Amino acid sequence: MRRMLWLLALAGCNPDPGEIDQQVGYRDGLEDGQPNSGERGTVVITEVLWSGSVTNDGRWDARDVFVEIKNESARTVNLSGWRLQVSGVRMIEWQIPASDRELDVGEHAFVAAKDDGCLLEPDWLLPELSFTYGEPFQVTLRDADERLMEPAGSRTAPPFAGGYDGVVSRSMEKVELMFGGRGSEPHSWHFYTDAEVDVPNDDRVAESCRQHTKASPGRPNSPDYSGAFATGSFE
Repeated sequence: MRRMLWLLALAGCNPDPGEIDQQVGYRDGLEDGQPNSGERGTVVITEVLWSGSVTNDGRWDARDVFVEIKNESARTVNLSGWRLQVSGVRMIEWQIPASDRELDVGEHAFVAAKDDGCLLEPDWLLPELSFTYGEPFQVTLRDADERLMEPAGSRTAPPFAGGYDGVVSRSMEKVELMFGGRGSEPHSWHFYTDAEVDVPNDDRVAESCRQHTKASPGRPNSPDYSGAFATGSFE
């Protein structure tokens, strides 16, 4: 009898967690308007132009910035309801609006502060997006259930790459062909380079800005200085 009472007491301390719809489930994105859940490292931040754009005649616009996202998972992803956060000197949190827009496997997309500058046809607009020049920043992406995907940059260290030297502004690009490279580690990043590629990756920078704005918004990143190409192959 005592054993029976003890078991009943244990059962009372461990209530049924309920049906799946009462818990944080995994969103597969198959229902209309439903976002996808993510898994850490499958949707990542691959480029940040934090230093602004420069026109071919030398006009610098520190407000013309962007953050690029890449889908490295094995399925398309709907980012509705996902959150982009910028922390450091400035704190910004933005929820990606609900839409049918899906990010294909291997596809790059970018969030820009404006669409009337040097950056052409951004996938999303975030007018509040801004960076204090040269100050530490960290950009993070979380899915609709607040799961952290991967951070980029550091809240305590200067930007890992990129900048404006008075003539040219270059973005901070992630070395995409790097296994185990984390966005929070400086060696995972490099300046945009001018190395020749078979397919131009600056076509979403206006022609009136390409001489002095070196970036690849919405496109595969440029090779890093070691010669590794961000194509996902070993060739």
